[in-house]
Amino acid sequence: MAKQEFKHLFSPIKLGAVTLPNRIVMTGAHHRLSGEKLVRYFAARAKGGAGMIMSSPHPPQAMKEEMIPSLKQITDAVHQYPTKIFAQLFHNGARAWGRGTGGGAPFAASPIKIAQTFKTRGQNVPREMDKDDIKRTVSTYGSAALVMKKAGFDGLEIMAAWGTLQSEFLSGVLNVRTDEYGGSLENRTRFLLECIAAIRENVGPDFPLGVRFNGDELVGRVWWTDKRGNTLDDAKDIARIIESTGKVNYLFPCADAFGAGHIPPMNFPLGAFAYLAAGVKEAVELPVLAVGRINDPVLAESILENNQADLIGMPRALICDPEMPNKAQQGRLEEIRRCIGCNEGCVGPNFMAQPIACTLNYETGREDMGPIKAAENKKTVMVIGGGAAGIETARVAALRGHDVNLYEKGNVLAMELDIAAKAPGREDFTEAKRYLTNQIKLLNINVHLGVTVTPEMVKELKPDAVVVATGGIPFIPEIPGADSAKVVETRQVLLEEEDIGQNVLVVDYQNHTYALDVAGFLLDRGRKIELITEAAYSGSEADIFTTQMAYFSTLSRGLIITPLTGVKEIKGTSVIVYNILTNQERQIDGIDTIVVCTDEKPNDALYRSLKGQVKELYLVGQALSPRRLLDSIADAYVTAAKL
Repeated sequence: MAKQEFKHLFSPIKLGAVTLPNRIVMTGAHHRLSGEKLVRYFAARAKGGAGMIMSSPHPPQAMKEEMIPSLKQITDAVHQYPTKIFAQLFHNGARAWGRGTGGGAPFAASPIKIAQTFKTRGQNVPREMDKDDIKRTVSTYGSAALVMKKAGFDGLEIMAAWGTLQSEFLSGVLNVRTDEYGGSLENRTRFLLECIAAIRENVGPDFPLGVRFNGDELVGRVWWTDKRGNTLDDAKDIARIIESTGKVNYLFPCADAFGAGHIPPMNFPLGAFAYLAAGVKEAVELPVLAVGRINDPVLAESILENNQADLIGMPRALICDPEMPNKAQQGRLEEIRRCIGCNEGCVGPNFMAQPIACTLNYETGREDMGPIKAAENKKTVMVIGGGAAGIETARVAALRGHDVNLYEKGNVLAMELDIAAKAPGREDFTEAKRYLTNQIKLLNINVHLGVTVTPEMVKELKPDAVVVATGGIPFIPEIPGADSAKVVETRQVLLEEEDIGQNVLVVDYQNHTYALDVAGFLLDRGRKIELITEAAYSGSEADIFTTQMAYFSTLSRGLIITPLTGVKEIKGTSVIVYNILTNQERQIDGIDTIVVCTDEKPNDALYRSLKGQVKELYLVGQALSPRRLLDSIADAYVTAAKL
């Protein structure tokens, strides 16, 4: 296979007085890291070859001169490499939480509360900014910009997207002011232009400055106004207005004022919002940055080659694999650990104020651990179970220099990822399998398929260490009357092992999006479905964007979702359900098939039989406790790292 050439992706580009070594940009994100952890986190992406890194969001009103020494630790670490680092100025506006800052209320363009549909943390109705507030805030953008320049940042970006303060002023629905800062697009851009001018006055004419804004707010009907959100056509006009100042060096259109398009989960196609960059690029001469599920350098190159953008935002791609740029440049494409858009580690924890993580890369957010270390004593390691946890255990153990043998009773590795990928919008789980199984090949790990390991076999082989990763066992809970009806579990549905009737009741006891995924699978096959859950909403344990898209996909195709509801009894084709708070009962008739979605039971029988029989014995993944893929891989990494 010929080596892929990246003529555009690895070409330099000049922004103001600064030249980026390539077009790969790690755009801004909330990392929830601090100190040495944050320094190492950014340094790892610079070492990996990113052209530009955007900092964690910085509130302009909070940036003070005394912060320069700690900020300079970050810029100095990045500047060990050719990578440039920009600082993002990010004012929450209505998204701020008064209680989180000790009281008071946030302020915004207009007194409109921005509340998430799922997992809201209790946003306040903000106070509308008066002229003094605006003047004071403009001044903070200017002073913050100077602090960042003194701290060694190479450039700046104004965050004017996703319901933050700047985007609230730009928005057709979040700005309902009647003064010179509201109404016409010229008025709605006034606050942004004043902040741009204040920044330029403080940092000079050549210091790079970009603006991230909504290329399409993707907002239709709202309750407080009959207006609609900004569209791509509006974004083009905003881009022209910004460019006309002559004070900005690049533009960054992204998607969605409120929801999932801002950090599109797996349900979105790859490169979903490149069209926004392409549209803005038609309207201006400034360099334009594209973002949105661009997880692969080949895709990035094609976007540049097709003149849809000048820069490529690849934040989650670099969260997942900091070495992605270097691997691409060296022709090691198969070694890239591609982001699957699960949002489990990078988005979900953020809304709980937890540090950033990654499902496929345990080292993300833990770069201060350093690289995997060679073991002092080489061991023979027997890994039992060829799912994600077993493969990750084998990978890390092999990197430590151990002699590893991986056993799987089935005929293929990572079968559970294949099953998960059968649900609509979840196909990228196959990418996780591709990466993991390719690592097995690269490391020449001995794989034994179709082998059921017994305690006698382990005793005969006498390994130094045994890691049991035998997964979980699907089960159907005891429901009165279940033996008189057609009751199946989700795995059977996705594998199409059972005939599923036309009228289906999905019972969600698991509360991630798996029940919604299975419902989507059956909706694709023309079934009529009601989903019940004892939670306030199905998907309550998933990140808000994945849940939002699962709801959109299934509700738009006719799914009925009934929350706070459990099953009391099954009577043939009728199911008696009840509200878990009031105990009020309801009978659902004409049900052909009941699909039960639960967490699996740990398959730990082999582990228990081996206790006390081998030198070192460990239990990882679903066999330890049924959880998410992120947890299985974390178990495996931690266990293998101490072998």
